[in-house]
Amino acid sequence: MASVSSLGVGSGLDLQTLVDGLVASEQQLRFGRLDTQEAIATERISAYGLLKSSVSLFDGSLSSIGNIATFQARTASSSDQDAFTVSAAVNAGVGNYSVEVIEAGERHSLSGSNFVDITNTAISSADSLIGGGTLLIQQGSQPSFSVTIDSANSSLNAIASAINESLGNTGVEASVINADAGPVLVINGNDAGSDNEISISVNDIDTNDTDAQGLSQLTFDVGDIAGSNLTQVTAALDAQITVNGQSITSTSGRHFNEVVTGVSITAITETTSAGTASITKNTQQALSAVNEFIDNFNALSNSIDDLGRGGTEEGSSAGVLVGDSVLRTLDAQLRRTIFTAIDETQPEGVRTLSDIGISIDRDGQLSLNSTKFNALLDSNFDDVARLLAADGNTIAQNHQFESIAYDSLTTSFGDASIGITIGEESFTVSFSTLEGNDNLLGVQALINNAVDNPGVTASLILVDDGAGGTGAKMILTADAAGPDSAMTITDGAEYFSEITTPELDAPEGVITRLQSVVDGFLGAAGQQGIIDARTEGLSQDVERISDERLVQEQRLLAFEDRLVAQFASLDLLVANLQSNGNFLLSQLNSISQISSNNNNRNDN
Repeated sequence: MASVSSLGVGSGLDLQTLVDGLVASEQQLRFGRLDTQEAIATERISAYGLLKSSVSLFDGSLSSIGNIATFQARTASSSDQDAFTVSAAVNAGVGNYSVEVIEAGERHSLSGSNFVDITNTAISSADSLIGGGTLLIQQGSQPSFSVTIDSANSSLNAIASAINESLGNTGVEASVINADAGPVLVINGNDAGSDNEISISVNDIDTNDTDAQGLSQLTFDVGDIAGSNLTQVTAALDAQITVNGQSITSTSGRHFNEVVTGVSITAITETTSAGTASITKNTQQALSAVNEFIDNFNALSNSIDDLGRGGTEEGSSAGVLVGDSVLRTLDAQLRRTIFTAIDETQPEGVRTLSDIGISIDRDGQLSLNSTKFNALLDSNFDDVARLLAADGNTIAQNHQFESIAYDSLTTSFGDASIGITIGEESFTVSFSTLEGNDNLLGVQALINNAVDNPGVTASLILVDDGAGGTGAKMILTADAAGPDSAMTITDGAEYFSEITTPELDAPEGVITRLQSVVDGFLGAAGQQGIIDARTEGLSQDVERISDERLVQEQRLLAFEDRLVAQFASLDLLVANLQSNGNFLLSQLNSISQISSNNNNRNDN
């Protein structure tokens, strides 16, 4: 290629400017289209990234509202928090239980004082050495653990630390009190009950394991308290409560697990009268989940609108994804799914989101009528839960029967029996006019207080008798959900009818269906989602454009080389023409001068 600085020198023409102009024009022609395509693809990749982020946030809100446990949550409360506390799992039956703390229990507590050091001299400091060996500590029926004490590190402080830091420690706490009369070693069980009762035997380095010298000063045998070297300050005492009049004892702490299915109680202090443990449905958790769902749906709806809006005459710019099929499909599927009616197993009035108070305005924004929603949670809690969160699998529920209606809670209905079977266990309660328990109140007490009751709770409700008055019914509810707790009424079955089954076949709820829609766009179970697939395609376009740009750059260089070569030839041709022209002009001038000279001589 000719040197840029020499181009046009021969002809005197500004050929370099002409070449630069032609190259620039060709560059715009070749790269302008690629630049536009790359800018559009990059902008759409960013738009899909924003869309995916919005869909992901929406998907996160579905986790809570789409989890059936959100609607199975229970709130547990105690009427006397100072005496006992209550907790409830999702399988806890709703109801009230009478609770009395008979004995809060005591931790086993031992102490030792008047220790002597390894020279058999009374110690006055917790840092004095008393002698080494091995402690073998046993708590009730729990595995024993050993603590090795080095003679050179056998102070009361060191011994307490060694006990507390032992990897096998089953719940023994040691400490030192620096009293006026000298240091006192205190050893306690960390919880109440006989299964936390402490025994300590010693393998003393001085070979005498029972005397009041060396490490043997720490021996304690609950079966031989008088012969022990430590003193029992407080004996281990089991905690005891009553629930609905039934006595329950704990040998390993103050916590009573599963006193009723899903319900646990912790005793704190003795009571003089019974309190109440209340288990209710946690509607607040469900309300919070629904509000989060609505907020995130509205945010996603706004993102879809912004990305897909058309330009207006007022000059607002069109969205990056205006007319995009992915955006249109997502928007259509979300709205269609949200207002799908589920008629198969849902009762009238709880079949769509609008039925439970979730509506959509003309701008596509969801809102919640919390009054309507809360009212349905109170009256149709399980139906609302199924509408939203059913996963298409069988749902376990508490089996229930209701009795025929009676005039009142105290209406006498004579001598009879009710027999109930759950699984392989059964029990029967008998009532009579003579004993005065032949009414709903009496039968309720008999069922709930029956010692052999395998897990049935009787409750009473008031009902409209159809004549402007009030009647009463008994509801029998299995304490646990599912087929393993299905009830059969063997005696008195003619007076009861089934109102819920142990299991319910339920189609997918609205939220589960929404999750399927979202999974299609985000991807699930290792599958690529629609958004990622579209983004990947655009990224490949950008890579293709980049490759084509390299090709065009090479072609542009070749084009410039051709131009330079052609204009160099032109420069040479013009230079030659100019040289020949100059020569001819010179010759013509010479001829003209000769002719002029000849004429002058002739005139002379």
